[in-house]
Amino acid sequence: MLIANPIYDVFFKYMLEDNEIAREFIGTIIDEEIIELALQPQENTVQMKEFVFTVLRMDFHAVIKTKTGTKKVLIEMQKGKYFDDLRRFRNYLGERYSKDKDNYPIITIYFLGYPLDENLPAATYVKRDYYNRFTGQKLDVKNAFIESLSHDTYLIQIHLLKEGVKTKLEALLSIFDQTRIGSERFIISFPDTMLDLDILKKIVHRLQMAGVSEELRRKAEIENEIESSFKSMARQIQEKEEAIEQKNKALEEKDKALEEKDKTLAEKDKTLAEKDKTLEENRKAIEE
Repeated sequence: MLIANPIYDVFFKYMLEDNEIAREFIGTIIDEEIIELALQPQENTVQMKEFVFTVLRMDFHAVIKTKTGTKKVLIEMQKGKYFDDLRRFRNYLGERYSKDKDNYPIITIYFLGYPLDENLPAATYVKRDYYNRFTGQKLDVKNAFIESLSHDTYLIQIHLLKEGVKTKLEALLSIFDQTRIGSERFIISFPDTMLDLDILKKIVHRLQMAGVSEELRRKAEIENEIESSFKSMARQIQEKEEAIEQKNKALEEKDKALEEKDKTLAEKDKTLAEKDKTLEENRKAIEE
């Protein structure tokens, strides 16, 4: 069956605008039972114009079930196409969060459209713990203020996702498998044999609807054009940087050659001076 490729921002966002899908999809990633989930309105989500086409950000307020009850968290999802933009965007958000009054723990999920590190698995979990700095002992205590300072982080490297489904998480992330792209980059051929999970059926159905939506397809085509423009700009910048680097290298070599020439001339002048001195001494000796 043909579904929209969720690596595209427009389809990714459309998929997660369904609350039931978002709740179970995100809950599976963070391995928690999410009781309540609310997508923060876009107008309340901080963005920067320079990142609007390269970083998709979605914020959710969530209530998670715990062993002793529930806890409220902020789930921040970012999907980035380029490392530098995501890093700068992350720094910008850090300044914003330092001014926030809410002390909710923040869980960050990154969907990376570029290879961050092939030594890491396609899905990586970074969890912070408390330790006694003097003894190294892991602490069981939790503090609301400290919880608000650091983030649990999940990283999904989309291009490292491969065939072979063993877990629920792998099954849900299989919708991002880019080896199934057909003639159109924004359409994926998804196998019918993988629809054992109800949530996966719902996701696939929603992406099927997205794939036949003329409005969403047009937005995906625009996204293609924008990405092509960014790649073209990146190539031009790289070519200019390489040309500048070669020019600087040539100038360095020229400076080095001139330095060697000056050194040779200095040595020649020294030799001539010594020769003149010898001739002068010989002349004086003859006169005497």
